[in-house]
Amino acid sequence: MMAIMGDKEDRLSKEERRAAAAEWVRGEYGPGGYTYGVSKLVTGLMVLSGVLYLLSPWAMAVCLAVAIMAILGRRMLERQATGDFSDLAEAKKQYNRSRNGEYLDFIVARCTQMLRDNKALRPESKKAVSDYLDWAERRQAGNARKGR
Repeated sequence: MMAIMGDKEDRLSKEERRAAAAEWVRGEYGPGGYTYGVSKLVTGLMVLSGVLYLLSPWAMAVCLAVAIMAILGRRMLERQATGDFSDLAEAKKQYNRSRNGEYLDFIVARCTQMLRDNKALRPESKKAVSDYLDWAERRQAGNARKGR
């Protein structure tokens, strides 16, 4: 029986289990990503579709279609955010290599757009975007003082 359950050192303590349960309740479990997940919404829609099946199979189909659209929409937003973060990292790297001010302009424009348009970004992602924006604005201010 112990082989199945693992050693005592491998098991989580009571506090760790409580912390994990609290994270689950707050929705902070699973793969992070740059955007909020839609698992709770999709789960609710699937339960609703099960109830709607008793009333009308067509209503169930509509509910499941909405769930699929939510999954695909989140995937689209996640791919866009991943591409944006990749572009920001590359622009920062290229600026550090070449000191071309156009990279700073690009970072400021992209960060401003991301913060304005993408409401599904997690707080950690918004902080990372804000950090990129602050970094670029500090460099632009330094370049303006130097007359570049």
